[in-house]
Amino acid sequence: MENPKQRRPWIAFLLSFLTPGLGQIYNGQMKKAIILWVVSFFFGIFFLFTGLFYKFYGMIFCFAVLIGIFLFAMLEAFYSARKLKQIDLKPYNKWYFYIVIIIINSLVMQPLTRSIARTYFRPYRIPSVTMEPALKVGDHFVVNMSYYKNQKPKRGDIIVFPNPKDPSKDYIKRVIALESENVEIIRDKLYINDKLLEDPWGSFEKKELSGYLSFLENYGPVVVPTGSLFVLGDNRHNSQDSRFFGFVDFNSVKGKALYIYWAADKSRIGTEIE
Repeated sequence: MENPKQRRPWIAFLLSFLTPGLGQIYNGQMKKAIILWVVSFFFGIFFLFTGLFYKFYGMIFCFAVLIGIFLFAMLEAFYSARKLKQIDLKPYNKWYFYIVIIIINSLVMQPLTRSIARTYFRPYRIPSVTMEPALKVGDHFVVNMSYYKNQKPKRGDIIVFPNPKDPSKDYIKRVIALESENVEIIRDKLYINDKLLEDPWGSFEKKELSGYLSFLENYGPVVVPTGSLFVLGDNRHNSQDSRFFGFVDFNSVKGKALYIYWAADKSRIGTEIE
């Protein structure tokens, strides 16, 4: 018959894989488990509030540290179990206690951590050509969700906001004109308050625009209302933007695009979005 006090390394490893620190509890090392939880939580909060996630290599460093903690918890539990072999069972060394910890971690702690993280940064994926060449189809990028809590969007910022016609979906466009500014497009040239705007962002397909699409290259003049923004896609002839749906309330802006963290063209990975 199996000795109930015996600790099996593979069980300690598996429990730590399911929930970091649980292998240490299985080994009767509650203090170690608590230290691991505190350290992982501290580093997660530290990374969020120091803004390391807002830079590509900062994000890589953060994930490397957190993965390192996770691997350490599994390996430490495994080798501790091999060393201990047997322990005096504690009141918490019960199978149902392990189940409760796994459930709490899966249904409470992980969703809570994701919810907190999503208030600061969020990943998105580009589904169309509207923001080429800055963002291409299939680019995965990170958005700073707290960037505009204490400041307003500026001209040139690439922002994420709800689709005015379908708020369940998000749009990503570039800020071109700010509140109270007069904006006009004449033959694909941008004018702000009757002055030609240097436009390093716009790209245009070489095709003739006719009929109802002719306003894409000749638009306005219009004055941007107070508290609003005029936005355009960088691919000016292939973008649903303020020329179609009107102005964007800057209180509805969710965040600012930061960098590409994955792309079909691997040379684009890590590129800051400008």
